[in-house]
Amino acid sequence: MALITKHGDQAEQVADAPKIEFPCDNYVIKVVSLDAEGIHTEITECLLCHAPEMNTTAEKSNRSSKGKFVSFSFRIVAQSEEQLAALHRDLMAIEPVKMVL
Repeated sequence: MALITKHGDQAEQVADAPKIEFPCDNYVIKVVSLDAEGIHTEITECLLCHAPEMNTTAEKSNRSSKGKFVSFSFRIVAQSEEQLAALHRDLMAIEPVKMVL
């Protein structure tokens, strides 16, 4: 599996990194964002562009204790490393998004 930089580029291969076999059902994408108005919709729309089969009812969200941040967990069917890199790049381009795992 390739590591993805904050710009969505693939970093060097890591020898002991876990390998993902594609397609990978139930691949978890976690997004941490500022709690901005409409952020859930914007993130969901971005995910649906890259993974249209995503089940939006299976997602989870949590707010930080002070309410400044919100995290979302989504499950997708990951098709390739290229798909994951593009998804990471597009999610990080959303202004309030701070981290994508």
